[in-house]
Amino acid sequence: MERKFHLATVRPTIDTLPNVAISHAKDVIFDWFPFEIPKGTAKLTDITVTYPGTNGATVAGKDITLVFARSINGTAPTSLGNSNDALTVIKTAAVRNNIIGYHELDADNLHAVGDEFIGYSVWSYSGRAGNDRNTPEIVLQADPAYPSTQGYQTIFVAGLAAEAGHDFGTGVLLDGAILTGAAGAQTLDVSEDNDADDIFCVGDELLAAASNGSSVQKIGTITALTADTITVDAKDINGTTVWASGALADDDEICFRRPLTFNFGLEY
Repeated sequence: MERKFHLATVRPTIDTLPNVAISHAKDVIFDWFPFEIPKGTAKLTDITVTYPGTNGATVAGKDITLVFARSINGTAPTSLGNSNDALTVIKTAAVRNNIIGYHELDADNLHAVGDEFIGYSVWSYSGRAGNDRNTPEIVLQADPAYPSTQGYQTIFVAGLAAEAGHDFGTGVLLDGAILTGAAGAQTLDVSEDNDADDIFCVGDELLAAASNGSSVQKIGTITALTADTITVDAKDINGTTVWASGALADDDEICFRRPLTFNFGLEY
């Protein structure tokens, strides 16, 4: 039988408390996030993760528990809550029959101090021969009743804090208030504190928030940046306008909306 492979890139959104450290182990990092893979029974054999440092510093990161689920009769899994929310027995009971896979990403086994990617870490689990890391080997197959692109199926993944302390703050602060948003591009002055181009890159989708994580405002996707300026298009990565109004305050922190990137390697 011919082996076939697929790479699914998944960047979950964190729209609540984007710059506040996760308080407790077992709290939600990100709620169920849907992603599509080709139809058929797939084996998850490889996971590569990019994990941002806090405030621009390279850190080993914290352990993450990934839970995979499918819909039932076309209905998506019940929400586990927002980032920093504690799981409850009612929420976990509601999704018991949806769960199809579970895997813990152990940061201590995946990151070497002095990693060459300054400012963030790259983790990898691989199923290649001779690798002594804990490989996933999870079988994924979706509910055919859930609406998906033709030829594809929808899987859901949620991220839980296997330990407290996940912190996706950037230390990139807005210099001066912006009284309203715009449906088009805006260039933000971020000349205070950390340099923007040490943290972000073109294509990152951003939020702004107060230092305590309140007053979250989606501001769009980066189209250009320097150390002291960030130009955003006021749209999310799917092209939908997300900033047509909404003021930003002086010293609001500019944050990742999608701080974590997962590349799932699948075999069919």
